[in-house]
Amino acid sequence: MLIKGEIMLPCGEVHWKILPAISRELAECLEKEKVTRTRIAQVIGTSPAAISQYISGKRGGMKLSKDAAGACRALARKIASGKLKDSSINTEIAKILSVAKGTGLGKNDPCIICMSPKKVKT
Repeated sequence: MLIKGEIMLPCGEVHWKILPAISRELAECLEKEKVTRTRIAQVIGTSPAAISQYISGKRGGMKLSKDAAGACRALARKIASGKLKDSSINTEIAKILSVAKGTGLGKNDPCIICMSPKKVKT
């Protein structure tokens, strides 16, 4: 649990703020595209109950940038049309994450576990 005023590592920010916001936006967009909540849960990798919380606004409260929200809408259209393989969805979500986080994703971030392409010597 985060304490008010606590400094969050970039991976924590991604996990606790940005990914839930992307999941919320994507769930809302997919529902507008008439995708079932069961399918939305499958796409996002969570339960239908969690999707209900995203859509009702109980999860994923951070507001995304216009670019990230637009990328979620575009991804929802691709998924709803069947023009995107399920195996590519996580890659597309990762691209949205980069847009939402900004161009600094992985640059000068202290989390070598999540962000570094190099092996850490022990």
